[in-house]
Amino acid sequence: MRIDYQHNLTQEEAYGKINNLLTDLQKQYADKISNPQTSWNSEHTRMDYSMEIMGFKTKGQVTLNDSQVSLEGKLPFMAKMFSGKIEAMVKTQLDDLLACDF
Repeated sequence: MRIDYQHNLTQEEAYGKINNLLTDLQKQYADKISNPQTSWNSEHTRMDYSMEIMGFKTKGQVTLNDSQVSLEGKLPFMAKMFSGKIEAMVKTQLDDLLACDF
């Protein structure tokens, strides 16, 4: 699954908002998400991640640029039938997370 999301932030502002996202989601959905792991490159432009969602392992990468976030991840086979719902949920989370603070 690949999601490209446009935003109005700099790369560093987007990093500041995304850096703790998986940990926050795990706290919010502790019954569904476990073992979130993240690793950033030194420029904070790429994050490798892994986690378990409802017992299924998944991993992928998030790439940050000025004005765009790209998320690429492998869905477990059992989750592929929900890919449309998962994509909509991720975009909603990104809308909330990357909205400009005016």
